[in-house]
Amino acid sequence: MDPLQAIVLAAAGLVAGFLNTLAGGGSAVTIPALDWATGGAGVANATNRIAILFQNMAGVAGFHTGRAVPFRLALRLAVPATIGGVLGAKVATLLSEEAMRVVLSVSIGLVAASAFVRPPKTPPLRTPWTEIAFLLVGFYTGFVQVGVGFLLLACLVGGLSLDIVRANAAKVFIVLVATVPSLFVFFRERQIALAPGLVCACGNVGGAWIASRLAVKRGGAWIRFVIALAAAVAIAKLLVFPG
Repeated sequence: MDPLQAIVLAAAGLVAGFLNTLAGGGSAVTIPALDWATGGAGVANATNRIAILFQNMAGVAGFHTGRAVPFRLALRLAVPATIGGVLGAKVATLLSEEAMRVVLSVSIGLVAASAFVRPPKTPPLRTPWTEIAFLLVGFYTGFVQVGVGFLLLACLVGGLSLDIVRANAAKVFIVLVATVPSLFVFFRERQIALAPGLVCACGNVGGAWIASRLAVKRGGAWIRFVIALAAAVAIAKLLVFPG
């Protein structure tokens, strides 16, 4: 990893950490950068989890200083999400390099398309549908991660009626818990490039801390603007780094 790659990875991480903490789609920035630095889509997808892990640790800490994390609810939802995450990570390790590039391109494309399509209203979630929904979202988290923040916000805000700040706080906690065992799966399969992942993580931590503190101080209306911005960034990265 040369100095230029380190600078690009840290910058991509900063942007992604900010976007992921307040909305989603940040992995559409880091995965192409990691793919460029590591030379492999599967390795990039796996290595991105290092940045995600540290980013969400910083995000939870930032939200906790404002007492915004609904820990009891988030921990309950993290259980099915973690189970799904392990399954998704295992499936990801079985894909060929060509298949992973197609999957990542489609995922980034769907995130980009969300800027132009009004999502359907999420129906209220009740047991057992709550657990099933978070199991499926967890699977996607372990599989490719890209845009999972949008899915979690749809469940937490639309399905469970949390306000946008507490929903974002719960989201970063759930992703944090679900990422840990998924990361072990990728480590065991030797798909982690540690140095690029740690450099990217440094940027993610900074972006996540800034975003979480701003969210607590400035409230929900401002976060909705960032959700729209996240989709726009995903479009730009899709065009610059096509599949």
